[in-house]
Amino acid sequence: MGLILGAQIAHAELRTDAVPDRGDRPAPTAAAVPGNILPFAPVVKRLPNGLTLVVVPFEAPGLLAYYTVMGVGSRDEVEPGRSGFAHFFEHMMFRGTAQVSPDQYGATLGKHGADNNAYTTADHTAYHTVGPVGALDDIIGLESDRFMRLAYDEAVFRTEAGAVLGEYNKAYTAPRMRLYEAMAKNGFAVHPYGHTTMGFEADIRAMPEAFDYARSFFARFYTPDNATIVVVGDVKPEVVFAKLEKAYGGWTGKRETQPVPAEPAPTGRKDFNLTVATPTPTWISIGWRGPGFATDTPDSAALIVAFELLFGQTSPLYRKLVLDEQRVLELEHWGTDQRRDPHLKMVWLSLRGPEGRDAVVAEVEAAVAALAAGQVDAAQVAAARDHLRYGALLGLESVNDVGALMARLVGCSGDPEAAPKHLARIAAVTPEQVVAAAKAWLVPARAVVGSVSTAAEVAK
Repeated sequence: MGLILGAQIAHAELRTDAVPDRGDRPAPTAAAVPGNILPFAPVVKRLPNGLTLVVVPFEAPGLLAYYTVMGVGSRDEVEPGRSGFAHFFEHMMFRGTAQVSPDQYGATLGKHGADNNAYTTADHTAYHTVGPVGALDDIIGLESDRFMRLAYDEAVFRTEAGAVLGEYNKAYTAPRMRLYEAMAKNGFAVHPYGHTTMGFEADIRAMPEAFDYARSFFARFYTPDNATIVVVGDVKPEVVFAKLEKAYGGWTGKRETQPVPAEPAPTGRKDFNLTVATPTPTWISIGWRGPGFATDTPDSAALIVAFELLFGQTSPLYRKLVLDEQRVLELEHWGTDQRRDPHLKMVWLSLRGPEGRDAVVAEVEAAVAALAAGQVDAAQVAAARDHLRYGALLGLESVNDVGALMARLVGCSGDPEAAPKHLARIAAVTPEQVVAAAKAWLVPARAVVGSVSTAAEVAK
């Protein structure tokens, strides 16, 4: 999986103004990190209204990527019965304004051959456009208009709410999505990470009646001080800054500060199985409550390396279960996934048959326990660290690759310079840090073990 983008199912699992609460995080150990290892340096400017601007000059003649990162995701849906609204506004932002209809929006981008889309995660929502540099003025005009002057009536609202329900129903026919939803519910009792980005089904069904609430949600979170604009490509920072300040300088509003419930420390391993009527391979997911993203300590980077050592395609466990014994059809990890608060760091396995579920789980737990006990080779750590670091760098081939990298890490940290800091941490990970991270975080008391199968009862 990609180092920065992580692994997501369906919608990307998809900030508050205060420093993130690290919850039950153990005390970290400090370590020196090298300087910026990226082939570019972000240039940052903040406007008086709180809007953060980031320009990344990147060698891509004639091309640019334009990202608007809003610091709102399903993490901010703390009110009972109101999950799914961050994702809902990903849809609504394409419904037009009083000045520009959806058709006009598409036609303006289309004449430049530009492409655009959006995604929602637990911590942020991002809107992105890739096109020629000559389209910059039009892109800025369109984006500033819709973020400052989004307009829709109740009929349009209800139509889009129905579309969101249809999207949910389509996505959750997949047994693996049902398992993913159950992992979130079992992993969190009070924190909003307990629901997926799409939200609970009952909340989505009730959404058409929440027109007034939706307007308040937008006003609370779609504010300039909660936004970061990232422009990557064949551009000059001072020119882009001047254009952005002119277009967005009149954007007003302040993000509402609201407490996010702190999840109590886990007290024991949770284990469950789902049964579905749909024929499906037996899927197993194992998640450990890991730390929130941070670049000032080694925790996040060390766990990424630990997951690569444990579950990557060159790991002993992968070789044994997938290649040699062929008991497992697929083994993938989401160790690179980053979130603002403590969250589940997951590994996924699909079995050849319903039998052997517990035996495979035991194999995973034994490999984790061995690492936590100090069974790690320095050369393997160096190889995993270099594979991750250079893989990330080699993945930065286009303006959109760089924009996506910046958006993901800005979105879960609020720091426009998080990307170079994070990769520097990866480059500095030591065997001792890997062992310490495994020992602190990848323990049975922090684990959630779930599976889904068509069998009435999964064979042991």
